[in-house]
Amino acid sequence: MAVPPEFIEDLRQRVPLSDIVGRRVKLVRKGRRFSGLCPFHSEKTPSFSVVDDDGFYHCFGCGAHGDAISFLREMDGLDFMEAVERLADMAGLSMPKSTRIDPAVTRQRKAALDILEEATRFFEAGLRADEGRDAARYLKQRGLDATTVKNFRLGFAPRSGLRTALAGKGFSDDDMILAGVLGKSNSDGRLYDYFRDRVMFPIENRQGKVIAFGARALGDAQPKYLNSGDGPTFSKKAVLYGWVQAREAVRRKLPLVVVEGYMDVIAVQRSGIAAALAPLGTALTPEQITLLWKLHDEPILCFDGDEAGQRAQLRALERILPLLEPGRSARLAMLPAGKDPDDVLGESGPEGLSKILGTAQALADSLWTTTAAQFDTRQPEARAQFWQAVRGRVRSIGNNQVRGAYGDEIENRIAAMRSQTRGQTTSFMARRAIRPATGLMHRHRAILALILAHPALVPANFEALSMLEIADQKLDHVKKAVVDAVIRDPDLDVAALNYHLQERGFGSALEDLTGDEMKSRLPFDPSALTPERAGDHLEELLGLVDGKSGLFSKTRTPRI
Repeated sequence: MAVPPEFIEDLRQRVPLSDIVGRRVKLVRKGRRFSGLCPFHSEKTPSFSVVDDDGFYHCFGCGAHGDAISFLREMDGLDFMEAVERLADMAGLSMPKSTRIDPAVTRQRKAALDILEEATRFFEAGLRADEGRDAARYLKQRGLDATTVKNFRLGFAPRSGLRTALAGKGFSDDDMILAGVLGKSNSDGRLYDYFRDRVMFPIENRQGKVIAFGARALGDAQPKYLNSGDGPTFSKKAVLYGWVQAREAVRRKLPLVVVEGYMDVIAVQRSGIAAALAPLGTALTPEQITLLWKLHDEPILCFDGDEAGQRAQLRALERILPLLEPGRSARLAMLPAGKDPDDVLGESGPEGLSKILGTAQALADSLWTTTAAQFDTRQPEARAQFWQAVRGRVRSIGNNQVRGAYGDEIENRIAAMRSQTRGQTTSFMARRAIRPATGLMHRHRAILALILAHPALVPANFEALSMLEIADQKLDHVKKAVVDAVIRDPDLDVAALNYHLQERGFGSALEDLTGDEMKSRLPFDPSALTPERAGDHLEELLGLVDGKSGLFSKTRTPRI
């Protein structure tokens, strides 16, 4: 439907902007403008200004700016036409008659929304009934209190009763089927309640209206999770669970985290450390990525630390890269293998999850490391494949400016890798001939002990550490984990790095590298060194494994 510009202008003239904003913000008149606390970010001193004559608002704190329509869209999550309709209702005007919307479709959508609202109330009551005791016990065991249950409108679907309850309110079977709460058997045409014996998670649109359900089975019923099908109110690829609650949290300046499941969203929201959203059982779609950026310019995507999580991370990169724009990106955080955010919160509390989110990689770093992990870059053919693959992913970026910036970044990294590889090649045979493998391994252990005690040394020695070849697989994994963690978060201190590595399962390796026995084999205590002296020792050690003489040459061999 096209709305004539003159109609929109008439709306703006009829309803003072201060009246619209004043319903949400306490405004104080100051001459020809009004002032108040900004509704888009947390502040104590008013920096939000509204000028009726111009019909615009502006925040001098966060930069929010717009008119009546944009205010309604941002505050209530409306699309353009919905905001115009809301404004028309405030002005007492009817929308223009020139519409191509099918009245039957409009009726079906309204009926579906009414049915879904009534069904939500039915399920909420079901959770409080005797039949819902197991469901209530399950939610309590997952740590959800009554306030959280109410906030997310959680409920329980009994084995039957919803169809009868809805029919009693005048809804037809056809409308119930279209709304997705009534199923029809393919074999005999029998009608049945679609959701049965399940914990219910209402899925709301950006206006807070229930548009679908997610449902978790109690017991061994399959599938474990069941979603509403697409219908007049719902398109799975264009909706994120937890939008309304996340929007309020983002306005409090919390980071935005994308997780996998309903319970993860609820757990993260309850923790108070971040806002949370989840796609509905699928990988992020382009529509959902665009929705994320409506809330936050750089959401954090959380992935499990196992192989499936790595694959999910790669899929997310492939979906996000073509959509990148200046100022809009994402970060990627890896959880401990086999753990979801709810598990981390249960075991380590908000601080544990906050530390993981703090190590989230920038998108450019994730692109490099995730692509590199697919190749054995010690081999020249594989390095060439890696460079080809990472360049190909950069070419998928749609925005010219962002693609150019990423291209420069990746070419700089390739050049550094090529230069480092050439240096390694010239000294490789000499290094192998001069020193036995056991002595080399001890020097590698000394290098790891130094960067564990002084994580700040990693960025300055990134290339050398990245190309360092450690034959002992366990030690090599520790090295990679340390370098990866510190590059993600250069401000990571010793305690936070130790915690991160413990969570990744490197506890025994850490004891070997930082314990008294290791210290007795070194000519120094890494933790007692100043950063400058530790840097000198690290430089000498890295030079030694490249075949150069120095502090650890044959003339001055430490007990390692």
